[in-house]
Amino acid sequence: MHVKWRELRLPSDSSELFTEIYRRGSWDGTDSLSGPGSDALQTEVLLEELPQLLRELGVTTMLDLPCGDFFWMKSVDLGEIDYVGADIVPDAVERNQQLFAGANRRFKTLDVTTDSLPKVDLVLCRDCLVHFSDRDIVRAVSNLRRSGSRYLLTTTYIDRALNRNIATGDWRPLNLEREPFSFPPPLRLIDEKCTEEGGRFSDKSLALWKLDSLPTARL
Repeated sequence: MHVKWRELRLPSDSSELFTEIYRRGSWDGTDSLSGPGSDALQTEVLLEELPQLLRELGVTTMLDLPCGDFFWMKSVDLGEIDYVGADIVPDAVERNQQLFAGANRRFKTLDVTTDSLPKVDLVLCRDCLVHFSDRDIVRAVSNLRRSGSRYLLTTTYIDRALNRNIATGDWRPLNLEREPFSFPPPLRLIDEKCTEEGGRFSDKSLALWKLDSLPTARL
């Protein structure tokens, strides 16, 4: 989970910051430019359980934000779902559009905190909010609610008692059911069976909420 860029001087603008991290390969993944959490070993469970969940929910439209380098998602059976992969890093979006775009698959450059987002059945926001300050998480969730989308499937660490604040671009395990976010109990949980750092993050999960059920926290 710890990445090499923490001691580097990087720009404060979110787009420039994450673009610089991406260009330097500083997420330090083995398989994926998006980091170890997107490597093959850490996404095996998702290849099986995510398609099942999408079918159960009747998802026909999906926004994957951030889509990163699309390493593991390219192997997910999405059926006929209209998929939009979005990221704040233009380099990643351009590469994905060239390599992976198709009839039901396209890629766009979007900032989850500020840009107008498409209305979809489900937004997948994996390994994203954990890199945001508390204030930027509130901005992102508020923006997702404004989109009118139905479901949010996002990363949470279910055994964490406290959330510490960070500067956007850093990382920490985040329990969205704890203050200052206080999300309600999720509708569904996917245990990712995370083995990173000897199992220190074995509580890492994807949690499902209806977006219109989420509180509108103010920081």
